Amino acid sequence: MTNNIFLQVDKFLSRGKRVVLARIVARKGSTPRAIGSKCIITEDGTLVGTIGGGFVEHVVLEQAKDVFREKKSHIHHFELTGEDLSRADMLCGGVLDVYLDPIFPENKDTIDLFRTVTELIETGLGGTFLTLVSEGASALDTGNRMLIKIDGSTQGEIPELMGSLERLSLADKPSLIEFPELEFQVFVESIELDPVLLLFGAGHVSAFVARLAKMVGFQVVVIDDRAEYANEERFPQADEIHVLPFPRAFEPFQVTPDSYITILTRGHTSDRIVLKSVLQTDPAYIGMIGSLKKRNTIYQALMEEGIPREKLDRVCSPIGIEINAETPEEIAVSIVAELIKTRAKRAGEKMTPSLVVKPKI
Repeated sequence: MTNNIFLQVDKFLSRGKRVVLARIVARKGSTPRAIGSKCIITEDGTLVGTIGGGFVEHVVLEQAKDVFREKKSHIHHFELTGEDLSRADMLCGGVLDVYLDPIFPENKDTIDLFRTVTELIETGLGGTFLTLVSEGASALDTGNRMLIKIDGSTQGEIPELMGSLERLSLADKPSLIEFPELEFQVFVESIELDPVLLLFGAGHVSAFVARLAKMVGFQVVVIDDRAEYANEERFPQADEIHVLPFPRAFEPFQVTPDSYITILTRGHTSDRIVLKSVLQTDPAYIGMIGSLKKRNTIYQALMEEGIPREKLDRVCSPIGIEINAETPEEIAVSIVAELIKTRAKRAGEKMTPSLVVKPKI
């Protein structure tokens, strides 16, 4: 199951289920999760995703009951200081605003909007999602949300916003943009596919990497030349499994700047073959397992074949964050930690797609 909250909202709507989408839209100081963190609350109290757990989520779950009953949005302000901090049993302290947004299938425009979001995510196109952040907004109002696609076309409309979209181009990450002269706020966030992890090698370490990577929001694709290793029994969490000789291992895939590649094959030769191929592409991350001696031997061989040293310098090898890992499970933790660190850094660097909107004909 995907961790993408937008896709989860669409699935609930397609089954005729009402949900409340809770987002952290503003924060200051030390808080459990970042701006843009989201979770879904269903009418039976089920929680999907997280905005930090503990006291914050307990309060949000209680507030969601009122949102379902009143069919209106709510902005909940937390001050995790003093009494709230004590009740939260937390050492960190800060303030945050959580927006509880009722998303109901009775609103056909909402169903259509989230269906389009799913289509964009699944085709890798993405876009920018705008939400009017307002106390008491009706779940049946059609002017609460707006989608801006990569090509500049739009779906949905926030009437108060039309004519002011250029200001939103300043948002380079999930942001609450205020329009004080118009007395409203808009939350801006990108929609995108879960990043893809191409996991070359289906050995013991890879089995644990696949499990952990899926848990933290990666699509997992496993590639090995041994069917007895690369199979659903060993990799039940994998989105795709391919049995291919390593010289042809990249044929089914298009490596993009959002791809993450780990090279964990069973030997020096296959590692070198995969690394040589991946260095012809430009993924977000390349990691290769092995000792410094093994790495240097492979690097030397590739440089003799004409691979520039600067290309090799971007490879994380030995792979993973240094935690003195020894067992396959520990090594997998160190690798996935490095994947998370790379993903977080990239998320901070990504710019919001152009918000220039094409005029309607």
